[in-house]
Parts: sequence; structure tokens; C-alpha cells
Amino acid sequence: MLFINPQWQGSGITNELKIGAETLKLFFKDHDFKEIPLYEKDLESQHNIIAYNSILKQAEFFKTAVIESKAQKIQTVGGDCGIEIIPISYLNEIYKNNLGIIWIDAHADLNTPESSPSKTFHGMPLRTLLGEGNEEIKKLLFSNIKPQQICFVGLRDLDEPEIEYIKLNKIQSVSKCDYAALEHIIKLYNTIYIHLDLDVLDESEFKYTMFPTSNGFKIDDVYHLIKEIKQKTNVVGMCITESKAATLEQLEPIKKVLEEILF
Repeated sequence: MLFINPQWQGSGITNELKIGAETLKLFFKDHDFKEIPLYEKDLESQHNIIAYNSILKQAEFFKTAVIESKAQKIQTVGGDCGIEIIPISYLNEIYKNNLGIIWIDAHADLNTPESSPSKTFHGMPLRTLLGEGNEEIKKLLFSNIKPQQICFVGLRDLDEPEIEYIKLNKIQSVSKCDYAALEHIIKLYNTIYIHLDLDVLDESEFKYTMFPTSNGFKIDDVYHLIKEIKQKTNVVGMCITESKAATLEQLEPIKKVLEEILF
């Protein structure tokens, strides 16, 4: 089941990701998808989270849509990384915690509302899924994950509390965009979820993200990694986030990566 979730408020009070999601909707126009509605009435900061009420409401919308879908596999196009709390917690529940999460991202997204320097929710989804953070948002989760279910790929921009959390909980992290580097953790799980934040790409190849990063991965390398994971494992979920491309022409460099979400 393909969802398009244009949530943008998790990245701060700028709607560039909303525009990016509209472009992605156009890219996938020939495929069946369900679009998650936005709630843009309240952008005030509460509980140390920018646009708290909008994020809470949109998570409710997404949860309802996922329940109604009864899907065994979920593909999602965003929007910001905060949308991940619903599909990951859902798939983790139906596959009984036997879900390996490959988090391909320049950022760890492991902050709590208290530790976050920016107070933007797109830096908090993994920590929320791990059972920490805002209580009302956590109530919307289908399940919680454990640190050993996560393997980071391409991390290079972390806050100090995230570094400490990764060390304390011995979360796996690899720097190479290579299947062999991940194989040891992938083999531990019967099902796999792939998260791709496009800011993991080198900005010289794709710059239309909220936080483009230098020395990132080549587009071809990410494409081949995702393709190999799909060929060799049971991928039950995938999400691509954080594009602010305003035209199909701007998406052209990552066309083949985007198409890998269709399975």
C-alpha cells in the first residue's frame, strides 16, 4: 500500500516539504496511493515541539488510514521524517518485533523534545518509537521498537545527546553504502524496513532537501543498496522523506531511487 503523507510541520515553520510532497504526488500520479490529509490550523509550539497539535492530529489521520488499509506491506512518501512513527510501529506490531530497521539518513532522529536543539519533530521519530518522548504522541503508536532493531547507514550530523544514546544502547551504525556491511544485522530479522532521508545523498548530486549534506552517498550507490536489500530480504516497508523538489525536473536525478519504493 502506497501512502503519500505531505506532513511538513515536523521540519519547522516552512512549507518547502509540502511543496516537495506535491511534486512527488505528481511523480506517482499513475500509481494507486492514499494521501494523508494535513491539519494546518495550529503551528504553535507546545511541549517542546514546534506545531505540536498539527503533528498529533496528522499522526491520528495516518493511523486511521493504516488501520483501514489492513496492509501487510507499506510504502510511504513524505513529507518529513516524523511520519515514520505510524508505519514502523504498525509493521513492527504485525510482524511481532521481528522487524529490522535500516535507517539511511545523515541524521539519527534520536532526540527527545527536551534534548532537541531545534524542537522540530523530524529529529525525534526514532526516539519516540523507542518509547521516549511526548506521552500523547506515544499513545498513537501501535508498538515500540528496541535499539537492536536499528542499523544506521550514513550518519554524519548528530547532536551530542544522540551520540551518547547510540553508545549507551549499542546501536549499530555503518558508514559504507554497501549491503555486505549490513548483512550481519539484516540476517537477524525475517522482515526489513527501509527508511531513506534524501539528505543522506551528496548535495553535489541532489540538493533539494531540507538539510543537504556534503560528502554524502552517491545516488547510484543508494539505488544499488536498496535494490540489493529488496532482492535478498523480505522488505515489508519503505519510506522516502525530506524532498523539497518543486518540479519533476528537479526529481530527475533520483528517479530510479524513487521507483524502488514500488513493490
